[in-house]
Amino acid sequence: MQKREITAMVATAMLVMFGGCANEPQLKQSQASVAPAVTQNKPAPVAPVAPAGIKLKDLKSKGVAMGVTLKGNPTYSENEPVRFIVDTGSNEGYLYIVYLDNKGETGLLYPNAKSPLSEMGGKYIFPDDFGNMNIRATKDCKECKKEKTSVYALLSKDPILDIKNITKDELLSFVGEKEKGSQSKGLSMDLGEGGTSAEVAVGKLEFVVE
Repeated sequence: MQKREITAMVATAMLVMFGGCANEPQLKQSQASVAPAVTQNKPAPVAPVAPAGIKLKDLKSKGVAMGVTLKGNPTYSENEPVRFIVDTGSNEGYLYIVYLDNKGETGLLYPNAKSPLSEMGGKYIFPDDFGNMNIRATKDCKECKKEKTSVYALLSKDPILDIKNITKDELLSFVGEKEKGSQSKGLSMDLGEGGTSAEVAVGKLEFVVE
């Protein structure tokens, strides 16, 4: 083999070792080390969703016609378990049971921690079908012979968002009653005992504790 041919073979081997032909374009060091830029699309802001339901002040515009009845003992001895029937008839909706004591304070009996809110319809026994709580008749006045307590059942087509804040005046307005000098907040309606209205159905039960 001639010396010129040996030199040509060595040159060819050197090109193979360095990865290609001499005229192949090579990346610059700066180009090889830079990663391609990635564009990240941020999710569009989600508008807060208002809870489904209605507030007490807006019940007058709902246009619902339903009836509910409460039946129970008119008299209880102190510390005697309280028990009564709640009957919505053929109507269904979200049921709330609220009591009003002799001091004008209200309290929510249903829904509660043992029995969450749900759509209901028909005849039920309180407290058996409402978490089976231990509810007993009590008197705040120690020297009086009798003390009156009122229980209300409200039936609405929509959940009432602020039911825990219901006041004495609102309860009295729902059943068409009004204390002297009180304001009804535009909710006065003539329901009588467990009547119906175009807004919300209200049943009422009164009993005295001896």
